[in-house]
Amino acid sequence: MVGFQTKMKYAEQTRVLKMIPALENAEFARLGGLHRNTFINSPRLLDKHLRLKMMPRIRFAGQITGCEGYVESAAVGLIAGRMVACERLGIDMPLPPPTTAHGAILSHITGGAEAETFQPMNVNFGLFPDIETKERGREKKKAQAQRALNDMAKWLGFFNGLQRVA
Repeated sequence: MVGFQTKMKYAEQTRVLKMIPALENAEFARLGGLHRNTFINSPRLLDKHLRLKMMPRIRFAGQITGCEGYVESAAVGLIAGRMVACERLGIDMPLPPPTTAHGAILSHITGGAEAETFQPMNVNFGLFPDIETKERGREKKKAQAQRALNDMAKWLGFFNGLQRVA
């Protein structure tokens, strides 16, 4: 089962899973276990453009930077790719706004988190800058999401304005 991370021994996993109706006769090809992600201490080692501070010709992307999750890892890879392309073309690329998911995770891994206690993180509203609103809970999150969509559209407009090189 994808995402079934547990400290339970295999026999106990099998016993518990077979308690589920329709799985009592199931055979399991592979059971779950804990895994450990390998990641660097990005707030200490990387600059805002995902470059190694001590060797700026080296850039990191994806899970190794300390973002957690498939979508987040792909997003950081996309950002790094755009950064490399702009750098090669001599274009000063603006960072994604911290009010967006891309900008919030980038900010977290490149300095928003404490280097001494840095741990991988998924994108969550706690990484976003606060928003001026009287709303709370779900309504506040809707306001943050709308702000993110607006700010992301503006940021993407920068790339839409670039001339394509053949």
